[in-house]
Amino acid sequence: MARSKISKSRAQLLAQLENIIGSRCYNGNIQNYGPGGFFEGAGRDFRYPLTMIDQTGEKIKRSYPAATDISPQVLSSGYYAFGANRLHIIQALNEVLDYLEEHNGLKI
Repeated sequence: MARSKISKSRAQLLAQLENIIGSRCYNGNIQNYGPGGFFEGAGRDFRYPLTMIDQTGEKIKRSYPAATDISPQVLSSGYYAFGANRLHIIQALNEVLDYLEEHNGLKI
């Protein structure tokens, strides 16, 4: 799929939306132990890292803060790595915004 050019303001919005989604991961198998080794319950929320590819081909991983300081070109390469699989989250969010602009009158 060809990547369209993303403006700086749209890239900032995409970075904020990605940060919201990436911060909503949960693993129910993580065991939480507090001070003194007391069990505090199963499960833990965590931030899934965003992986981006810079102009030299190097991977950039970002968990915090939101990638609002990253260039639109590098941000557009952002994905979540699930083993051998990738979810191209920035492209997907951009398509969602395109859809909302076209079909629901969203103005950005």
